[in-house]
Amino acid sequence: MLMKKIFYLCFCIALIVAYSCKKDPVEKNTVLNIAAINSNNSQLVNVNLESMKKTTFSIGCHVMSSATFNVKNKTFGYMACDNKYRIVDIEAGREIKQIPLVEAISFAVVDTIRNLLIGHYNNGTDRVVTVNLTDGNIVSDKQFYSDVFWDASTWFFRDIENEYVLLRSDNVLVFVNPPTGNIVKTLSLTTDAGNGVYDRKNNRLIGTTYEAAKNYIVTIDVNTGKTLSKVVAQGLGDHFAAEMDYDAETNCYVLVSSNNEVLFFDVDTGEMKDRVQLDFDLVSLKLWRDRG
Repeated sequence: MLMKKIFYLCFCIALIVAYSCKKDPVEKNTVLNIAAINSNNSQLVNVNLESMKKTTFSIGCHVMSSATFNVKNKTFGYMACDNKYRIVDIEAGREIKQIPLVEAISFAVVDTIRNLLIGHYNNGTDRVVTVNLTDGNIVSDKQFYSDVFWDASTWFFRDIENEYVLLRSDNVLVFVNPPTGNIVKTLSLTTDAGNGVYDRKNNRLIGTTYEAAKNYIVTIDVNTGKTLSKVVAQGLGDHFAAEMDYDAETNCYVLVSSNNEVLFFDVDTGEMKDRVQLDFDLVSLKLWRDRG
């Protein structure tokens, strides 16, 4: 009888450990990595969060809000100051492609279905450009707006719908069809959602808002604009804007504190589940999983 009680207790503890920060069980043999740019010396840095092994690659000057991570081939892309979009194999630590562009782009995303780079630039009007990642050719370059201010911390791409989404400064999401530049729809949000990340599986925008001297994590239905949840981000103080990501396998929303700690929050409860102190000033944070 005593052995049964001990086994039951151990089994319960194992379940708590396995699922305490997870919405779904994490796939076996996967390791979470952080890829980011060291803003002090312009190096691309990758940190394996299991071994804390750090690898670096010198990249030079880069354009803010231009970084992308392609999960299919594990490549980190960024807009260099010489108007070339450069792509680095994060595991090999070497540059594999340069794509010359007429204008430097920001709010960049990768369409992994159509193998396209999509970004925004302004030459007096707002334009959306799409680039074939195979041959580097410009697929389209279309005007879609003018005289608009954008929230520089929230943009994303809906690959199935082929919609490039930006957040206007008046808290309105703008859904753009990249090949045509046509605005598919606009959507007023019921809650501010800075530092926004798109959760494709649940079709929700995850972000932060600040009210009554507290930081909150909010989730918003991308179809309706309605707020789905709003919880206090426990222990969150000063943090960087536009430095965020989401790990779907643990349901953790990730932010970076002002002292370069990477903070992991449970989206549903707001509880801080983990924190990782980094020894460099990072920008352009991207999470990815090494599946072995």
